[in-house]
Amino acid sequence: MFALKVRIKFEKTEQMRFIGHLDIMRYFQKAMRRADIPIKYSEGFSPHQIMSFGAPLSMGVSGLGEYMDIELKEDSHISSQEAIRRLNEMMCTGMKVTKFLQIPDNSKPAMALMDTADFKAEFKTEVKETDINAAIEKLMSKESILLTKVSKKKKKNQFGKFVEVETTSVVDIKPFIYKLEAIKNGVYMHLSQGSTNNIKPAAVMEFLYEEGLSAAKKNEYYLYRLDMYTDEGKALDEYGCEII
Repeated sequence: MFALKVRIKFEKTEQMRFIGHLDIMRYFQKAMRRADIPIKYSEGFSPHQIMSFGAPLSMGVSGLGEYMDIELKEDSHISSQEAIRRLNEMMCTGMKVTKFLQIPDNSKPAMALMDTADFKAEFKTEVKETDINAAIEKLMSKESILLTKVSKKKKKNQFGKFVEVETTSVVDIKPFIYKLEAIKNGVYMHLSQGSTNNIKPAAVMEFLYEEGLSAAKKNEYYLYRLDMYTDEGKALDEYGCEII
């Protein structure tokens, strides 16, 4: 009998948005044990829970549609309803499990499936929708939106030692901003989140700030990732079903 693959959808908000990815992994490992979820462990000298997450959130960003994949032990059974109840009893303020779904045995990990994502920027002060729309129209009317990326790589110098070298590249991100529109006191974004064209919502907000939207300045808005989608346009939880 094969282990059951499960995809868990959860929310990470309030003070938990300031907790880094590695700490979230450790948090869920403890929650699984305390909630007595029959999660499968790897074999070998140092067994660990079989668990993988979707793309990590940037520090300070809230997630309303976050995902993690686990495997359950062979011959074990727990219903989705019971698993959600047990896990949420272990959650602190700012963490909430919303779905616990069985996924096909051949399903790719959530990280590999992610192709696009929805984001929402919510301004801390009241902003007129006409001002938001004006900045969006100015930005999207441009032929290109050029983003300078800075990366650091280690290369051998003339003495054969590895040194850190800073390189820059310019990328046109306009083709990867699939939707950008004003919402009540904020901005909705549907952006490419693939392995090659990963567009950060904070970068889009910076461009809006340059187009005259003063409220789009860094630290003047709250940022949320609403959900993640595959290249088929389906949310990651659409590939699973509830365990009865």
